[in-house]
Amino acid sequence: MTVLTTERSKRQGRRQRAVTIAAAPATTPAPATAPPPPVVAAFRRPDDTVCHGRCGKPLSFQGVRGLIEADFYCLACLTHVTIPVGVLRTIPVGGALNE
Repeated sequence: MTVLTTERSKRQGRRQRAVTIAAAPATTPAPATAPPPPVVAAFRRPDDTVCHGRCGKPLSFQGVRGLIEADFYCLACLTHVTIPVGVLRTIPVGGALNE
């Protein structure tokens, strides 16, 4: 049995289709002077212990990912908390949400 094939590849044999790409809506970027959003997932005690904002218990440090984010784990709530490394120094001293 003999199979005949053409010299042109399948890609060349396809018809070109018209593609319409919708323009992205114009959005105004946030000004560079905008204050950073407040950290609500965690707070610091006066002794610099990082605590969970929901329950107030100390967070267990798990490690750093890509030198960008610090991973913590709350042993009371069984919750994972990720905080950017650059924000760690700016975490406010305060108390838990339910206190």
